[in-house]
Amino acid sequence: MNGMEEYLLEERRRDMQRDIQQIRLQQKALRGRVFQPNLFTRSMESVGKWLISRGETLVKRYETPKKRCQHVSPKSYAH
Repeated sequence: MNGMEEYLLEERRRDMQRDIQQIRLQQKALRGRVFQPNLFTRSMESVGKWLISRGETLVKRYETPKKRCQHVSPKSYAH
């Protein structure tokens, strides 16, 4: 029995070493992989950039500088 237990323990160690080596190889492969966006991703990026630039243009067009603002008098305009 003692020899069989040692054999099983040794097999278990080898299995764990193979699993660890496989995980390391997968991590190395993922680090070396270059991200290449597909057509949908590129399109959404372009739309996002367009929306941001359009929004910035609208803000510039419609925002009023604080220096030019006049304070409204508390009197009613109906008089």
